[in-house]
Amino acid sequence: MHKLYLTLGCIMAGLGVVLGAFGAHKLKEIAPDSVPTFQTGVQYQMYHAFALLIVGILFEKFPLSL
Repeated sequence: MHKLYLTLGCIMAGLGVVLGAFGAHKLKEIAPDSVPTFQTGVQYQMYHAFALLIVGILFEKFPLSL
């Protein structure tokens, strides 16, 4: 199960990097007034990606035993 969290965290972080690059380079040309809102969304994307990575690491180190 921890591998799923780690995989999703990596995918979301990669997507956050791609979206951040898009926002920094192309979005300024298309709609410059929407860049701050887009930047906030990308930051939240990265926060959630890091949270998934942390959960995956903690789940591996401290497995849930019922």
